[in-house]
Amino acid sequence: MIKAERQDKVRQLLEEQGTVSVKEISDALGVSDMTIRRDLEELASLGEIERVHGGARSAQSRPHAMLRHEYSHSEKRTKHAEEKLQIARRSVELIEEGSTIFLGTGTTVEQMASMLPAFRLRIVTNSLSVFNLLEAREYCELCLVGGVYRRRTAAFVGPTAEDTLRALGIDAAFIGANGILDGDVSTSNMEEGRIQQLAFSKADSRYLIADSSKIGKRDFYTFCRLDSLDAVVCEPGIAAEDRAAIEEHTQVIC
Repeated sequence: MIKAERQDKVRQLLEEQGTVSVKEISDALGVSDMTIRRDLEELASLGEIERVHGGARSAQSRPHAMLRHEYSHSEKRTKHAEEKLQIARRSVELIEEGSTIFLGTGTTVEQMASMLPAFRLRIVTNSLSVFNLLEAREYCELCLVGGVYRRRTAAFVGPTAEDTLRALGIDAAFIGANGILDGDVSTSNMEEGRIQQLAFSKADSRYLIADSSKIGKRDFYTFCRLDSLDAVVCEPGIAAEDRAAIEEHTQVIC
């Protein structure tokens, strides 16, 4: 791996996780600790990152830092896996028997689908992955919102999907995000954001499910404000400052 490519990957890790240790970067890239330390020193001297003890902090600590990379569905499955499990377990506890639930796209929502309680539910989704997980499940009435298929996130989007969703009544919506900053909730794609926005507008109860790595970041399309939501469901280990940033606008459920 050449130096420029290696440093690009270092930037991506820091943009995603905020603060990363030298060992974590070394393990992820398969290079020596000494090489990573030299890269971090060089990037820090250019003002692109901040060095901290044992690692580095992303320049995303600057306000309004923009995410520059949309991770694929398969890439997202490996990131913050334990936090996603914790969030999914807590989220399914909010579901009432006999209700109509919208499940959005994303790997945390997929974890929810695998944990749904064994009672009668109607599930509305625009996620092919969620549909496939629930297709054989008893007690679930499934409504797959069709439209233009977006392979990168296994989602159906576009006017057809929006028209279908607009006609439905929803008790509770559970939707993920790529960024949470200054009360704005954002995602990488406008068409997906429009579906998420519409689903929240149709739901009586609105839950954002997002691990704390999304806090302090923003992406291309803002689809809702935190103060329009009932709660954000986060992992139990969320930092006090991250929790406080959300609680300025809505409650946190862990």
